[in-house]
Amino acid sequence: MLVNSIIPITCYVTNANFVIHSEQKTFSEILDTQRLPCHLQTARVKSFESSLQKIKSVNTENVYDLHDLIGFRFVFYTKEDLLKFYYHVKLEKTILYTKNYITEPKENGYAAMHLRYINEYKECPIKQLECQLYIISDYYNALYGNARRMDKNYTLYF
Repeated sequence: MLVNSIIPITCYVTNANFVIHSEQKTFSEILDTQRLPCHLQTARVKSFESSLQKIKSVNTENVYDLHDLIGFRFVFYTKEDLLKFYYHVKLEKTILYTKNYITEPKENGYAAMHLRYINEYKECPIKQLECQLYIISDYYNALYGNARRMDKNYTLYF
């Protein structure tokens, strides 16, 4: 199984830069045209090790079935700006899944909005992309406060 996973992961990383650049351009246009201040914007490609762990945990053999191989994160100053950004993303993207932890936080206080949408770039075989939206106070609570992840496989970077 390891060898079968290496080739797809190498391919998706090769094409991921194109997807990330294109998506960031779309997101930047929304932020600029709507005059939305954003504290932080990041993008990442899931690591090889993390992808292998996830493949095993969701019981699939196809790395492209994972919904979070490429992820984006935006941190806003206000809930209003976050919701306005989300509204405009919905106009641009085909949303498959939304989970609003802002209106219904987790027990530990974690609050963010997660959305998954269709990857429209045929050059990259990844099927879905993920975007996480935070309000600044909730973002730092997720990193350093009560809502931070504490499982053994999570590394906190300072």
